Amino acid sequence: MNNETKAPKRAVNKKILKIGSVSVTTTAVVIAIFIVVNLLVGELPSTATKFDLSARELFTISEETETVLARVNEDVHFYLLTQRGNENPTIREMLERYHALNPRVTWSTVDPVTNPAFIEKYTTETLSDNSVIAESAKRSYVVDYYEIFQTEYTEEDYYNYYYYGQVPQGTPYYYGELQFTTAVDYVTRDDLPVLGVLEGHGETALSENYASLIGDENVEIRTLTLLNTDAVPADVSSILLNVPTSDISAQEEEMLASYLDAGGSVILVTGAVHWSEAAMPNLAALAAKMGMESVDGLVVETDRNRYMMVPHYLLPALGSTDAEPLSLLANPNVYVLANAAHGIVSNGQASVRPLLSSTAGAFVKTDLTTNDFAKTDADIEGLVYVGAASQTEAGGQFVWFSTPGITDDAANSYVSGGNSAVFLSVIDWMNGNKTNFAILGKLMQVEALTLTEADSAVWSAVVAIVIPVAVLAVGFVIWFRRRRK
Repeated sequence: MNNETKAPKRAVNKKILKIGSVSVTTTAVVIAIFIVVNLLVGELPSTATKFDLSARELFTISEETETVLARVNEDVHFYLLTQRGNENPTIREMLERYHALNPRVTWSTVDPVTNPAFIEKYTTETLSDNSVIAESAKRSYVVDYYEIFQTEYTEEDYYNYYYYGQVPQGTPYYYGELQFTTAVDYVTRDDLPVLGVLEGHGETALSENYASLIGDENVEIRTLTLLNTDAVPADVSSILLNVPTSDISAQEEEMLASYLDAGGSVILVTGAVHWSEAAMPNLAALAAKMGMESVDGLVVETDRNRYMMVPHYLLPALGSTDAEPLSLLANPNVYVLANAAHGIVSNGQASVRPLLSSTAGAFVKTDLTTNDFAKTDADIEGLVYVGAASQTEAGGQFVWFSTPGITDDAANSYVSGGNSAVFLSVIDWMNGNKTNFAILGKLMQVEALTLTEADSAVWSAVVAIVIPVAVLAVGFVIWFRRRRK
């Protein structure tokens, strides 16, 4: 009896032990696999393990940034200035993604409280908490926190504040990618280009916005006069004449022509109001040497798809975006608003590339004293350029925009930055930039859903009546079917 009762118990115990050993072994193998997988995943870059789930895609890297990071072949280090544990998560994540795209781009936290002399090595300015400094063996670049996170205000905001005392809320934007990519490009460049802005002929000063955009391309802006010199300074890589109201001198024309023949670059911006070949013969002579001449008057469009509001607010066609300088456009589908433009045509002296063109149905109105934009017999009909480029045999680059809108903030805002995008592509082409940093700021706040009163009533009915009734109906059908079974 005892033997009969014990034998099955031993058999059961062996079976249990066998099953238990298999379970332990399987568990150990699974745990080991998870540990190995976890270690491997830990070595992957953040771009592969962290997905951008932010509402405004704050951490999504643009092609421009990828291009800049791909050509970095030296060490670049970012210092995030704050106490440890107090790093802004958005900035930290973006720096991690830069490191993931190029391991030579690294970052660390520096506490300015415990290391107060650190900032003094780079700037005399007072920096905000979570500001950033980028450094390479060549140079450094400082980005204040409030350049990364900016609050922008509309004209209506300013109006309500000044006249009614209403404190504006503003719209918060994130410019981290633009600032960090600019920093990487700045500290890794061999040479920094200089744009000389010519003065002394009633030129229109560049707005703060345009100056900032050019600075973001890592191009230094320097005022320039040729009245007291014999030649263009050697370190000036390009020159801008922005809507002059009087002509340059014959001596200045000779200097600019020599500068172009030696491989320099010149941008001329004019408009129908102040420009005519008769009034500015020296500038006209410079343009003629580069293969261009003016059709004086106001360009008027007849194609309704090619103007905005009034026929002389042109929306010209872009030239080939497969060739420079327009190949540097981040978005080749932009619109340009060319207001108050005169015509440009080729004189056959050089190869001229159209950048901005009217339609063949456009005409140039020679009488600027009338508000009647109907075509007359005195007007010149046909396709004209309002932006064109040419080059010398030595590689000198000349671009002529015959509309002041190309550098005007108001015109630029009408086309969501299209004017500045084209202008910056020319700046980058002339200064050897391989990438146009047209990286837009990203809206931080989530826009509220706006509904009319009628829409609100409809959706209230859907949520309060239609959906509950539908759920009850489905439940009743299911209950009724089960009851019949």
